[in-house]
Amino acid sequence: MIRSRALTGFAAIAVAVLGVVSTTQPATAGEAGTQPVISGTSTVAYNCVEEPYPGGDTTFDVTFSAPLAVRVGSKVTLRAAVRATVTIPIDVPANGVDGSVEALLSGSQSGVVTATGLTNTAIVPAGELMTLTGGTATVTPTARGVLRFTPGVLESTNWLGQHLVCTPTATPATAIFVLVG
Repeated sequence: MIRSRALTGFAAIAVAVLGVVSTTQPATAGEAGTQPVISGTSTVAYNCVEEPYPGGDTTFDVTFSAPLAVRVGSKVTLRAAVRATVTIPIDVPANGVDGSVEALLSGSQSGVVTATGLTNTAIVPAGELMTLTGGTATVTPTARGVLRFTPGVLESTNWLGQHLVCTPTATPATAIFVLVG
């Protein structure tokens, strides 16, 4: 009980210090009740290449969401969404893009997980900004402390079979911090 209160207190302090807003979301499968979820967005400068065309620079807003506080050894679902910052030149059919984005782990542990399943759930008309949602990855924290999630490589394949690979051109800002106890 004391440990749980300490973790909750630590979580509240971290939210206040980091200035990140937490909300209550339904728990993921295998977890009881509701728990605070933290979401954060990092605007990432990318160089994107779609063979055989030359690469080009652009930015995307990458948003990660996960429980604010978790226990070592628990399975944590990381959710991802990606929003273009430049309008698209053609109409894109619903579910016309399938994508993934890496989450670089740092802090209490290091590594990389890939959130897969990103797609546009509705038609995106030409001249609009595209948002891909529905990306998920599972992380199992191995050490106590603060676990950071930073966007990495973004990949997508469209309904025409074109494959786009976007690599950060500079170190992106961390999107979220999760407290591991």
